[in-house]
Amino acid sequence: MAGYYYLMAQLPSLTAGTAPGLSYKDFLLLAERFLSVSDMEILRSISLVPPKEAEKTGSSVVDGWYGKERALRLALSRIRAGKLKRGDSSSYAGMESSAVSELLSAYPEISLTAKNVAAVDDPLEAERYLDKIRISFAQDLGNGHFFDSEAVFAYAFTLLLREREESFSVDSGRSAYREIYNSILNVENSGG
Repeated sequence: MAGYYYLMAQLPSLTAGTAPGLSYKDFLLLAERFLSVSDMEILRSISLVPPKEAEKTGSSVVDGWYGKERALRLALSRIRAGKLKRGDSSSYAGMESSAVSELLSAYPEISLTAKNVAAVDDPLEAERYLDKIRISFAQDLGNGHFFDSEAVFAYAFTLLLREREESFSVDSGRSAYREIYNSILNVENSGG
């Protein structure tokens, strides 16, 4: 456990509105010096995109994150499908409607969060709002863990989200939009 204390003591705090003090890549390199092999394996597998099927990872923080994120994505998809009048909103991605209901009922606050996000007209602001919610998920899951692997995993999710948030900018969004728009025009003009 001493290694986890030394790792957590070295990590910079992650404050909203400021750039993270280290990259996720550097975080992994640092963590490798202090974590057990099994915890390092879990840390390397962490992603902001949860696996489609729920499976135990060996970490309550990682399992909790994936469950909440899966429910959030499901709730957002259902709202978007309803707005577009597409598909059956009782099922999602091949999941039985009972499994969908079970997942959403496990996280009752998620439906309200998804409705609030769907009400935001500006896509960049919606993503920023989602990232604040996701950071709150990670911090809530890490509460009560200070110098153990669960604290490291909660920090990892927060750092990934802060890096993602830092990558957003109006200029890069416009640039990406123009690239997509131009590629669509080129396909249409070439008769494709």
